[in-house]
Amino acid sequence: MPATEFSHFVEMCEKVRQTSSKNAKVSAIAEYLITLKDGDGKRSTTGSDASLATAVLFMSGTIFPKGSGLALNVGFNTIMRSLSEIAHLEPEEVQKIYLKHGDMGALAEYVVSKRQQSPLMAQQLLLPDLYDQLRKIADSAGPGSAEAKRKILTGLLVNSSPLEAKYLIKIVAGGELRVGVVEGLVELAIAKAFGRDLQAIRQAMLLSGDIAQVALLAKKDALSIAIMKPLTPLSFMLADVMFSAEEIEQYYNKPLICEFKYDGIRVQLHKFGVKVKMFSRKLEDVASSFPEIVSVVSSMPSEFILDGEVLAYRADRPLHFQELQKRLRRKAVTDHLMAEVPVVYVPYDIMYLNGQSLIDRPLTERKKLLSQIRFREPIIDLGYRVVSTASEIAGAFRESRNAGHEGLVVKELESQYYPGKRGRHWTKLKHELDTIDAVIVIAEYGHGKRAGTLSDYTFAVRDENDSGSLKTIGKAYSGLTDAEIAKMTEKLRSITIKNEGYRLIVRPEIVLEVAFDSIQKSDRHNSGFALRFPRIKYIRTDKTVRDSDTLEKVQRIYERQSHIKSR
Repeated sequence: MPATEFSHFVEMCEKVRQTSSKNAKVSAIAEYLITLKDGDGKRSTTGSDASLATAVLFMSGTIFPKGSGLALNVGFNTIMRSLSEIAHLEPEEVQKIYLKHGDMGALAEYVVSKRQQSPLMAQQLLLPDLYDQLRKIADSAGPGSAEAKRKILTGLLVNSSPLEAKYLIKIVAGGELRVGVVEGLVELAIAKAFGRDLQAIRQAMLLSGDIAQVALLAKKDALSIAIMKPLTPLSFMLADVMFSAEEIEQYYNKPLICEFKYDGIRVQLHKFGVKVKMFSRKLEDVASSFPEIVSVVSSMPSEFILDGEVLAYRADRPLHFQELQKRLRRKAVTDHLMAEVPVVYVPYDIMYLNGQSLIDRPLTERKKLLSQIRFREPIIDLGYRVVSTASEIAGAFRESRNAGHEGLVVKELESQYYPGKRGRHWTKLKHELDTIDAVIVIAEYGHGKRAGTLSDYTFAVRDENDSGSLKTIGKAYSGLTDAEIAKMTEKLRSITIKNEGYRLIVRPEIVLEVAFDSIQKSDRHNSGFALRFPRIKYIRTDKTVRDSDTLEKVQRIYERQSHIKSR
């Protein structure tokens, strides 16, 4: 069997799914990647390169490279119509079968296994060809695009075995295979398959941010040539959390850079030639939402990659985050909207300048280089200070809150920039109990004036000690406007994986920022905790499931509550 065939890939996925051992998963993936090392007779080495790139993307829970701007946008109804056509059943009948299986992949496997006859001229589906077809789906836009997407998907299913159909629909429905693999395990497998140093793999990932490119460089023993490329997003450096100025002083016991923590969206700003891209935490290009920033940056002589925050901002004060939401995901931002919701970009770090990577330089040096770039509004510098004592940190916190910001971020003066890594080189100080970024997993219909809308949301956090599985921690139904609930209802219905009548089990992809009064132990949720009086602060369209908070953070907040500490 040629290694580049999709059937070979899905057999590896089944093998990985059937073991809970991390080492066994890595070994199974590595063994498969080795088969893609050379051409296989039927396909050239170029074909095996394309297969390798596609395979590691799929295994990492995505379809297209980060920052490509490509998305399938295939809805639940499109998938159901394709499966109905394959099975020669009415959509209602397929829906009933779906409720029985409760999983889109399992439904596809069952439907294809029960089709009345196999195609006479079935062709083996090759990974490069599958990628090309998925690219065509992503490129379909405008009137008739839904039907075009359905025809491509149906054509792929026609040539699929039941097992191939199972994983094809898993990929199409959410991009995730759900076999217990995260990007870190794929990195381990690449290192093992091609006999490369794991640190070299990770360093290449830090520089390029593209696991497909890193796999190809590892195969060719060329990891040393991985470079940071403007217009290709990096993963963001992440901060840890502490809960008091005293805790920060005791932990670091040295001078720290101190900045306000802004209530906006974090944006990586890339300038190369006259091209400008602005990547959100999801690594999606959001530049179209902020044309005034793009206009100013495009005329600047320097080429750079910046890390910073976009704020809705007027009269030297930040506006409410919900005002900023009005600028996001708009096909066109009008002059009226720009006047209604003015924005600024606040850069606080620089990773690349005029052909040189800066991520290995100390923060103090990066700050100095950043200060030498001559920006003009709407790009503004809100500055920073150096603090050493708890009283200085507490004073800066009060100043931040009085200015309308969320709190503080403190940073080690000599810290490098570590893309995608969370640690205490940077630490956030927010409210005493902070907020939780959680993922909606269940949506229920409301009552009274909210009847017919999905207004009650059960949400979960990630348990990193259990392969990143989601553990529920609460349920909220307050904080959103009627208009937001209407949009949420439409979105939640499109990502339903099981319809139980009064409630929907949904694909975990919508992140909420949830405020609460306290955290208590609870056996009502499988996390073991419950948020007391939770309320939705924001819908975080700028974040993905991977950006949601962890059960470890919940535990730490719980332990720091005054009534727990006093026991």
